[in-house]
Amino acid sequence: MNPETPVILALYPNAIGIGYACLQIPERLLDYGIATVKPMSNSKLLTRTEKFMDYYKPKIILLRETGLSKNSGRTDKLIEAISTLSGEKDLPVYRYTKQQIKDVFEIFGAKSKFEMVERIVRMLPELGPRAPKQKKWYEKEDYNMVLFNAVSLAVTHTYLTE
Repeated sequence: MNPETPVILALYPNAIGIGYACLQIPERLLDYGIATVKPMSNSKLLTRTEKFMDYYKPKIILLRETGLSKNSGRTDKLIEAISTLSGEKDLPVYRYTKQQIKDVFEIFGAKSKFEMVERIVRMLPELGPRAPKQKKWYEKEDYNMVLFNAVSLAVTHTYLTE
């Protein structure tokens, strides 16, 4: 790990837990995964998030913007709690909307979530085995999509801040 390159922790809470990706920009993936707890609990997920922050010592936290779905009450509260925790640790937080993510990936020629996943796998081949297959309109979203949503935050941040 190059100490001069800042570590970024991208977190994407959703209904199943938190997709996370720890990266050094531009394209060095340090760790990634999906944190889940049973039973679902924001306090347990927040504790897990704090452990990520303490272990990876990121310089920046990336989150999705709140209010993105009609059923996002619990995840919105978790995002706000993560923002508060980040502030307590003097970590800057950047939030990005789905539209901002979509706009950045369209620049790369990726117009669908499946194309976004393909683009991410080209940038970070180690994520290939976790790549969701293209789904049919009637299928629910693949479990691993939340991981790619977290990585998409890092790509968006890199593109919009450089």
